[in-house]
Amino acid sequence: MKSTLLVCLLGFLFCGNVFSQYPIQRVHLDGNNIDAIFQNTGIFNQNTTSGNTAGFIWPKGSGRTAVFSSGLSMSAMVQGQLRQAMASYKGEMIQGRCNNGVPFTNDTFKFYSVKKTDNPNTNPDWLNWGLMVPYGAPFVDVNNNGIYEPFIDTPGVKNASQTLFICMTDGFTNTHNPGEGYGGGTLPLYNEVHLTAWCYSQPSYNDMQFLKYEIINKGNAPWTRAYFSFIADPDIGDYTDDYIGCDTVRKMGYCYNADTLDGNGNPPSYGAAPPAVGFLLLKSAYRKNINSGYLGMTGFTTFINVDGAPAPCEADPNGEPLGAYYFMMGYKKDSCSWLDPTQTPWKRTKYIYPGDPVTNTGWTEHKGSVWNCGNDSTGTLFTVNPPGDRRLAMSSGFEDLTIMPGDTQRIVVCQLIARGTSNLNSVTKLKQLSDVAINFYNTNFTIGVKQISTEIPTKYSMSQNYPNPFNPSTIIRYQLSVVGNVSLKVYDVQGREIQTLVNERLQAGTYEATFDGSVLNSGVYFYQLVSGEFKETKRAILIK
Repeated sequence: MKSTLLVCLLGFLFCGNVFSQYPIQRVHLDGNNIDAIFQNTGIFNQNTTSGNTAGFIWPKGSGRTAVFSSGLSMSAMVQGQLRQAMASYKGEMIQGRCNNGVPFTNDTFKFYSVKKTDNPNTNPDWLNWGLMVPYGAPFVDVNNNGIYEPFIDTPGVKNASQTLFICMTDGFTNTHNPGEGYGGGTLPLYNEVHLTAWCYSQPSYNDMQFLKYEIINKGNAPWTRAYFSFIADPDIGDYTDDYIGCDTVRKMGYCYNADTLDGNGNPPSYGAAPPAVGFLLLKSAYRKNINSGYLGMTGFTTFINVDGAPAPCEADPNGEPLGAYYFMMGYKKDSCSWLDPTQTPWKRTKYIYPGDPVTNTGWTEHKGSVWNCGNDSTGTLFTVNPPGDRRLAMSSGFEDLTIMPGDTQRIVVCQLIARGTSNLNSVTKLKQLSDVAINFYNTNFTIGVKQISTEIPTKYSMSQNYPNPFNPSTIIRYQLSVVGNVSLKVYDVQGREIQTLVNERLQAGTYEATFDGSVLNSGVYFYQLVSGEFKETKRAILIK
């Protein structure tokens, strides 16, 4: 357990009537290989119910964890005063909405969780999903009438194995506490945050989860000099032997084990060839007054447990709003610059460790760092960083980013994990998986089914996949003569289910589904279409 965090969590005892009336709610997003805990205060990947432990379990059910805590923190100036809505170890939000600087909450505002396999009659969140549709809760509108109907429509993100949704606000003053863990304790921003978190069970996407934040200024004054930072405390099993890095091309921050053996090989450590965990910034803050619009990742910094920080200006900014704000802007806590020691002379930068640890090219933790508190250009070079506990802040913002009352910012993040044959090969695998996630996002999360004709066929049919043989993906076309529930699944030669391509209610028409075999071995696979009394099976051949 991390000693400094105990103080942070004690703040919950003094949060007043809001937390007393609406206690902390925790739900699991575990619709694939990852089991992540989400909390209605804005944080996730943390379990505060049983001894304050890590809440990102991978693989699901293994007891091994790779992240201790995460959240999206927000800072801006409001009429010349720094205000924050922070989410790192505790969170400064609570379920509810906000209008004109007036927050409101009741039992309706809570986490809603639906899985594709749920029964609408037994999951109240399926039945009540429509209460959150006005706040942005997604659903599949089967009959295209714009109204959520629980026994016709499907709640959640299309094709997702599980979807979470909550509407939150930081508008209650007593949820702001200087013991949050990363800044905190200011007056509210008066935001309203619509958070959708979802995942997929298809093999290609089984080790990633997606989060979309819609952040609305519901106060009466502009937010100026605004910054949004994804804060994470990654711990690869044993947290005492980690390194971090960033990939500025992929817009990803990540954590990996400093050597090829994590801990002593027993749970909760990963042992030999530990995984690497990463966080992709898929959609960043948007600045209206420039042509490019999206700001991307504008800074990547670290902060370290105050007990283990070699330089005071790199320590946790717990209860230090201004220090946290400087980190979010890409500086150290005392506003001095980070220095890249691989450049001559040392170069100021807002992106630490952007090199490649696999080839050890560029600036990595193996190349050390500069301790330079209080001075931008000189300091002490530490040639190789000692492994240890790492925290990171991946930011998007700018000095002239202004968010007017009523304006909305949308941030999309993907958290993902991969394991290779060594600690460094896991970084390689993580970057390969991140490319899959980026392509998936750029193609609008297209999985499985796409309607190509609304003309009603005279009968059910399923065509042979094309191309066949294929590598790595193939198309399966099928026709439905009536509306109904449709299942299209892929099996291996032993009859084991490999992928569910379609599992939803569809209108009559002609459809195409994509079978992606990127993570499968060469061989023969069978795909089966079932709808009502119709059932047909065909064979596909994957050759790599």
